[in-house]
Amino acid sequence: MFNKIFKQNIKDYKAKDLMIKHVITLSPQENLWKTQNMMSRYNIKKIVIVKEAKKHPIGIMSLKDIIKFVISDKTYRDLREIPICEAMIRNLIIANKNSAIADCAKTMTENNVSSLIIVNEDDDDNNSLAGIITTTDFANFFSDNCVGLTSVENYMSQPVFTISIKEKVSTAAQIMLEKKVSRLVVIDDDNNQNNSVGIISESDLSRTVPAFKSRTVRMVYEHIGLLFSSKSKPNFIIEPSFIRIEDIMTPNAVPIDKDADLAEAAKLMIRRHVSGLPVIDNADQQPIGITSKSDIVKALTDLA
Repeated sequence: MFNKIFKQNIKDYKAKDLMIKHVITLSPQENLWKTQNMMSRYNIKKIVIVKEAKKHPIGIMSLKDIIKFVISDKTYRDLREIPICEAMIRNLIIANKNSAIADCAKTMTENNVSSLIIVNEDDDDNNSLAGIITTTDFANFFSDNCVGLTSVENYMSQPVFTISIKEKVSTAAQIMLEKKVSRLVVIDDDNNQNNSVGIISESDLSRTVPAFKSRTVRMVYEHIGLLFSSKSKPNFIIEPSFIRIEDIMTPNAVPIDKDADLAEAAKLMIRRHVSGLPVIDNADQQPIGITSKSDIVKALTDLA
């Protein structure tokens, strides 16, 4: 049934058909400031770390990895002082460019990753970087080829994790890391209504990373604290008081109904440049789940 939906048999689609060939790379000696800056400049969430000589992948850095490192780092170093090799993920999940896309999707789902490094398998260029496949690539593929296949409800993630708009940005980061999620629904809990007012994602959090690790911002914050006898600094991080959830969240996130076509959800994510959507039940319009690009990869794995 699934194969009939495609313009060609699903087994004929290979990693090389979906992968991004022009991959942004850095060497392990570069610093986290450059990593975060390049992610922002190219609007990407992953950078592959390579040995310059043969472009062999030796690590990968994601937005989540940077956030996790910044929260756990106990030193007073600026981002420019932290080499990538300290924070990068070395245990790479790899596939070769002739792997079937169904196998690639299964590998990503089983390893709970949002990208797959693709390597060459030619005798003279073995294991050199060929490209990268991300959940965005699978969402594009699904939206074009899988209309009418399944509904959002069948593949949405539950429960919905929320955070008050009054909470600290660092609290949002901690919840995401602890719950292993990439986004939280932001609620306004005034008058005990708990109304949804937006979504905060790891992409939103990444914009605050330079402020967290900036020596200049930290010094200003600490001196203000001394002048006004504020509470003692947190144990794990200095958080500039001007960073608020409401300033960096995505307000009025576009929801999708639980009965909607999953291919339509994929198309909406691509069009809106987001990686997840709140799922609502038309009965009360309250979020009952989240559908993400990772859920779409899982759907492709199950249905192929």
